[in-house]
Amino acid sequence: MAKKPDASRVPSAVGAIPVVGDLMRSADAQARWMQEMLEQNARLIGQFPATMKTFNDSIERFNQTIGRLDRAVTSIETATKNLTGPMEKVLGSIDPKALREIPEVLDALRKEAVPAMRAATDTQKQVAILQSTIERVLTILSELPGAGMLRRLTSARDADDATASVRPKADKPGKAR
Repeated sequence: MAKKPDASRVPSAVGAIPVVGDLMRSADAQARWMQEMLEQNARLIGQFPATMKTFNDSIERFNQTIGRLDRAVTSIETATKNLTGPMEKVLGSIDPKALREIPEVLDALRKEAVPAMRAATDTQKQVAILQSTIERVLTILSELPGAGMLRRLTSARDADDATASVRPKADKPGKAR
């Protein structure tokens, strides 16, 4: 007699008949498979509303993203339209020959103007140092004996030079007024 599986629904008498028993066992296995499939489909159908909600939420976020992208593209297009006209005017007024000379001009500025600016800055520093040195020398000289008399003589000469430049020049002899 054939052994009956523990969970089989086939009665042992039927299972003992070779052809019918195999057929019944096969039908029982198919029924179990079908039951598992139905249970799995029932679980999937139970999850379907949550899946659809998630899908709808994703579509809503996608639509929001598209809206933001549309606003960004509109903003970029507006800015581009505002720049296109002036840029075309600028490009129309630029001489291609002048554009070719720009690297040469920049190179000349780098080689000649920048060192000149540095030299001018250095010269200002050197003049400031020279001026402070002269002021110190004059301070030291003014403290020497006889410096007061020298100042009076130079100030008298400066006053004579100033009055001479203000006086009218004398007429040359032989000319009448």
